[in-house]
Amino acid sequence: MLWRPFATLLVLLSACARPDTLPPQIGLVEPAGSGVAPGRNIQAEGYAFDPSGVVGVWVNGQPVLPEGEQGKKLARFRFRLQAPVSGQVEVRLQAQDGAGNRGERVIPLVLDAAPPRIRVERVEREGGLYRVFGQAEDNVGVARMVLRVGERYTPLSLPQGPSVPFAVEAPAGASLIAVDAAGNRTVRRIP
Repeated sequence: MLWRPFATLLVLLSACARPDTLPPQIGLVEPAGSGVAPGRNIQAEGYAFDPSGVVGVWVNGQPVLPEGEQGKKLARFRFRLQAPVSGQVEVRLQAQDGAGNRGERVIPLVLDAAPPRIRVERVEREGGLYRVFGQAEDNVGVARMVLRVGERYTPLSLPQGPSVPFAVEAPAGASLIAVDAAGNRTVRRIP
């Protein structure tokens, strides 16, 4: 007699189960910031997520999901993309889950052929050192800045963005290097 309430509860709980009707979520992790230098061969990375497990991923119609990732709830994939010299690239991502639902996402990539600009606003000299204040600017975004003194490169701890303020202290002959999200770079000597 004790099993009847448990059996009834199991029947009721199984009746509440909902079928999976939601498509998988899909996106790109790299390239960061969607900045791409024209004409380059790009290594891109992405993910697809679905509680039923991801069984397939396609980029521009080509399958890219490795066998070891099939069936995982969070599946990772990589692919190469050749960016044209001009225009805008759209990457079409598709994923399918174990229940047959398909998700799709179109991601535009900005072709960035313009290198960042290093704008010096003020220079102060004290002995053999220069203090340089300014802004690094880029149409897509400055990814990093480095101070080069001779053969030594020192990364500057700066935020990323389209306009990044900086202040450095360096000897004469040193250089500031700004790199944008697409890998374009600009070098400016101090002073």
